[in-house]
Amino acid sequence: MQFSISCDFDGTITCADTVNALLTQFAEPEWLVVEDEWCAGKFGSRECLDAQTKLLRIEPDVLDSFIDAVDVDPDAKGFFDDCLELNIPVSVVSDGYDWIVRRVLARMGVRGVPVVANRLVHTGGDRWAALFPHGAQNCGSGVCKCAAANAQAQMVHIGDGRSDMCVSDLADIVFAKGHLLQSRLERGLDSVAFESFDEIRALLPRLSTLVPIPMHSVVQRIA
Repeated sequence: MQFSISCDFDGTITCADTVNALLTQFAEPEWLVVEDEWCAGKFGSRECLDAQTKLLRIEPDVLDSFIDAVDVDPDAKGFFDDCLELNIPVSVVSDGYDWIVRRVLARMGVRGVPVVANRLVHTGGDRWAALFPHGAQNCGSGVCKCAAANAQAQMVHIGDGRSDMCVSDLADIVFAKGHLLQSRLERGLDSVAFESFDEIRALLPRLSTLVPIPMHSVVQRIA
């Protein structure tokens, strides 16, 4: 059985949401007004990120220093190594900034993994813009994770947040934590609960045993 894995970045590979951390430290205060309007459902994450990115005030070298201090799951690198060894295609699919994703992965020593994310563009000085090459017409997200998923194989998704909900509904196996796990529990949807990548690594060699997951259940974390 052939599997393909899509993996979220913020709060999944990283220990915190890097976009929120960046905005908190380096954006004009108006970013919080935009955030509240997004949370209230007035617009999607693409429009939200577009507006918030224009409020960033940070020089590129300071941004790189910020990224280099981002904490990551200590077993994430081993997870990508395991996927390579087991010949399981894996990609990082994020509704955050590609600049951050690529620099963090490079620091981790993760090479050759496709990255699907929003483009962060330096427009001069301390100003920035966001581009959305992976958006979709009927999707409010910056990155349409459903379109990025590999439908030619058994789909596995790993994630923790709101941007993971739609693609998780299409996946054959979902490794979930945080908001994503809680949402799926409330909707009676199947998930494999996890807190760190060491738990996922333990299951990679036997993914086929998780398909199909028993209906309306959560597979508890591996001890």
